[in-house]
Amino acid sequence: MSGQAFTLNKAWQAYERWLEDPIVEFYSEPWTIDAEFRRTTQPLGSRRASKWIGDCWLLAFAHSAQVRLATYDRALYDFAHKQGNQAVMPIAP
Repeated sequence: MSGQAFTLNKAWQAYERWLEDPIVEFYSEPWTIDAEFRRTTQPLGSRRASKWIGDCWLLAFAHSAQVRLATYDRALYDFAHKQGNQAVMPIAP
């Protein structure tokens, strides 16, 4: 995030605003997540486990739930599109 990461307090404030937004929905973990997670991590199979594990889980979740991923992380956004997943980068508050 190029030094632009939120403090924890700002992150909680952003989360609270998301909860109030009528276009934001929260989903339980889909039952298809395991197979999708495996598929999503395939391109990174030769790399050491890193933050990409969490990123791949987010992509797998979004794909399994058939929703669009919202992220402020440019690398995750780019990887999502490279994998054929929908992702958006919201405007920072």
